[in-house]
Amino acid sequence: MRLDGRLTACAELVRPGSRLADIGTDHAHLPVYLVKNGVCPGAVASDIRPGPAAAARRSVEQAGLADKIEIRVGDGLAPLCPGECGDIVVAGMGGETIAAILSVPAWLRDGGVRLILQPMTRAEALHRFLLTGGFAIGAETVVRDGGHLYPVLAASYTGESLAAPSPAQCIIGGLGREGEAAAYLLKQRQILLKKAEGLRRADPGQAAACEETAAALERYLQA
Repeated sequence: MRLDGRLTACAELVRPGSRLADIGTDHAHLPVYLVKNGVCPGAVASDIRPGPAAAARRSVEQAGLADKIEIRVGDGLAPLCPGECGDIVVAGMGGETIAAILSVPAWLRDGGVRLILQPMTRAEALHRFLLTGGFAIGAETVVRDGGHLYPVLAASYTGESLAAPSPAQCIIGGLGREGEAAAYLLKQRQILLKKAEGLRRADPGQAAACEETAAALERYLQA
């Protein structure tokens, strides 16, 4: 089984030997790949909808891994028991949705859990949640898949928070200044400048804020 670019990036952040939870698993491609290749000894694959969960179950059975990958139906992290999985992947959702999922279970803040997150949109909302909620952003990269750029990151709870991260910090997260990360940040800068242009007459204050954030991104890239 071959993974697409987004899921490959997620797979590369999973710790060898860790039991995996794949939230919103769809067809269970990621857990099948990781268990079949010996990266993870076992996994839980969950989805909120019975249809995708049934498709995941078929994938697992076809791979001969029904004894190692358990399929569950439920909302967010509700199907998981505290401590049963060391690495948790939440991929293919909006940043605000991922943040909402992570905000519910208190046991995530007990430490020891590695989160691998891949927001499709609103990555800045997810970054803000992590930075203000005591989670440290570790490795973060950007992958190009289907002509689009997507951040993929790992995070864990440390208890250390930023009280008021700037808009630029929330866009940057844990990204560096090179390769696809630079391309992603440049694109975000362009989006901000375009938004500022549209707001210049209707809301000059908001336009200026967008321009300020765009300038901060440019300074970061040039540092």
